[in-house]
Parts: sequence; structure tokens; C-alpha cells
Amino acid sequence: MKMILNLANKFLKYFCLALVLLVNHSAHAEDYAIQLLEQMRQKANEVKTLRYDAVMNERIKGKMVEKVSSFKINTSPEKIYVAQSFIGIKLDALYCQGWNNNQLRVATVGFPWLELNLDPLGSMVRNNHHHTIFEAGFTYFVNIIGQIVDDPNRQLTITYMGNVKRNGISCQRINICNKKYAIIKYQIKAGENLTTIAKRLNINDYKILELNPEIDDYTDVKPGQIINIPNTYAKSLDLFIDETIMLPVLIDIYDENGQYGSYGYKNLVINKPFAADEFSITYKDYHFKKK
Repeated sequence: MKMILNLANKFLKYFCLALVLLVNHSAHAEDYAIQLLEQMRQKANEVKTLRYDAVMNERIKGKMVEKVSSFKINTSPEKIYVAQSFIGIKLDALYCQGWNNNQLRVATVGFPWLELNLDPLGSMVRNNHHHTIFEAGFTYFVNIIGQIVDDPNRQLTITYMGNVKRNGISCQRINICNKKYAIIKYQIKAGENLTTIAKRLNINDYKILELNPEIDDYTDVKPGQIINIPNTYAKSLDLFIDETIMLPVLIDIYDENGQYGSYGYKNLVINKPFAADEFSITYKDYHFKKK
């Protein structure tokens, strides 16, 4: 009996030690993950010019839809060029702050040979897209992640998942899980629409639109109306951060129904100056009419 008690005491001792080590390791891993996220935020804030190829998969009406794009972005003044292939149509689009009445110039590449000036926040441009062109690049997602992590009332599990390869790049993988994610009721206030609500609460306006099928457009709401919204941007996010440049290679986003979106960044060129005419309709590689 004495031998059994001694063995039991030893087992309990080692079990408690292992538990302490596990808790300490988990706390250390979370601290390290937060440190990596802070480095990512700092590097994103240092980006002044950006070129990259994007492979985006977004859940549209219950199905994942792939969009392949190439972006050129100048942060200040804001200038954005995007070449996109979507449902078999190729487009060029150009936005420059203060030019073209702040409208987006869009041209088809080939048939049906259209060129239009469109509101970059309007429903025609936003149709079947989770985000606007102003949310391209790193700033939007990095700020969303930073605001989630900085929230003193957050109920998050932040897990360092180790070093992995993505697109041939050595990445640090981090998972952010919101244990309190839920769909809640919200009452529209005077002057609000889905986009202003989303911006103020750091959530996605397309997600709000999806949760309220009776609403036809981002502005199709009135004061006092009760709608459904998520209480945070996502239920979980899976980040793959290039350990050399400390910027995302891939961001996977999940909601209550599974994967909501996936945003991959390839062939990054950071802070390389653009040609003087690279954000104009006359640039040699674009397909706009040379007016």
C-alpha cells in the first residue's frame, strides 16, 4: 500500500509539473504570437508603394468564388490600379485621389469593349465582392487584426502554430479565434448605412448584407430598423506571415458557416517607385481609351 501511495504521489507531482510547464508554454506562445502581430502591423505601416498579385476566394451566395488580380497601390496620395479576371471577364480599373471626380475608371479587356466611370463604393462595383478597392493591400486587414487584438474586452485565443511553408515561402502561422463570436441584433441610427456601421464596428459590410436578405443595397436602410450583424469581424482568422518581410502571404477567414474568405499575396514588390505615368489611362500596359 505504501508503495502504491508513493507512486501516486510521484505521478501527481509530475502531472502538476507538466501542467505548469504546459500553461507557461501556452502563455509564452501567445506572447510570441502577439509580438509577431505587432511586427506585422509595423511593417504594414511602412509600406508606401506596393505591387502584388492577389488570389482571392470569397464565399458568394454559399459558394467560394475565385478572383485573380494584380494590384499597384500608392498610399499617399491614394492611387490604385487593378487588373482583374472574374467570371471570365478581364478588367482594368484605375482610381486616383482627386482625378476623374474621384470615380473609378473601368475598362474591359476585349469584348464587350466597355469603358465606364463608376462610383468605387457603388453597388455595380461592389457586386459579388466582399470589399472595396480601398481595402486592397495590407492596411485594412492588418488594422482589423490589430483592433481585435487591442480590444481590452476581447475573448480571444491567439495561438502560435509554428513555422510552415506557403507558396514556397517560410511563414510564421498564427491563429486568432474569437470564443464570443455571435450574430447579434442592431438598431440603425440616423445617418447610418451598412458601410458606416461596418467601418465604426470593424466588421464587414458585405457580411451584414448577407445576413439581411431583405436589404437590397448598402444604403437600403432607415433609422430604427433592426438588422443582424456579427459582433466582430470573424469567428477565426488564420494568418501566414512571411518571416523575412513580416507581411502576410495568406489570410484565411472563417465565420459561423465555415470559410468566408481567403486572401493570398504573391510576387510582392514593396516601396519601389512607380513610373511618372503609371497611374494614368495613357500608360502603355493598360487597356483604356487614350483620350
